[in-house]
Amino acid sequence: PVGHGGMGEVFVARRADGAYEHEVAVTLLRAGPRGGALVQRFLRERQTLARLDHEFIAKLLDGGTTDDGEPYLVMEYVDGEHADAYARRLDLAERLELFVRIGLAVEHAHSRGVVHRDLKPANVLVRGDGNPRLLDFGIARPGDETDGLPGDDAAPLTQTGHRLFTPEYASPEQVRGEPATPQSALFALGVLLYVFLTDEGP
Repeated sequence: PVGHGGMGEVFVARRADGAYEHEVAVTLLRAGPRGGALVQRFLRERQTLARLDHEFIAKLLDGGTTDDGEPYLVMEYVDGEHADAYARRLDLAERLELFVRIGLAVEHAHSRGVVHRDLKPANVLVRGDGNPRLLDFGIARPGDETDGLPGDDAAPLTQTGHRLFTPEYASPEQVRGEPATPQSALFALGVLLYVFLTDEGP
């Protein structure tokens, strides 16, 4: 694997039938002992991604289940850099332009009723042409809907009690264990803007 997504291992795959060259990112769920709950969450991510269609959000291309019964999803492969690292090479106007593009992606998700609850530089890859791709909707959910799955806001992600967000970018209500809202994502965007402008966290 080349990395880990919100809930699984991520592999880069290449079409190999000679028709044309194309790389994709395949996320394969390794459910393990948490089985059913993680499968439900993974399938929800897949359905969430299917609702999003924006040039600055990584596109869902396909999904299914392996012969072993493990669900997977196929995403646009983004050959890019974490947003904060990319921004360090830009001047102020270019940093602001990049931030606006990320904001447009978040706005689109909100218009479809989807809140990305873990906005951070590592979940925004910027390609060589300067265009961002928002990814890893593994803990996103429509609005502030709850479904009672282990790892939701009301329950820890692991036995150690870590929750499904990155503390440095989490809004106060997320830290308190309350449901995330679009305002939670705006808080994270504010932290991201601070990082873009100062090259450090607030």
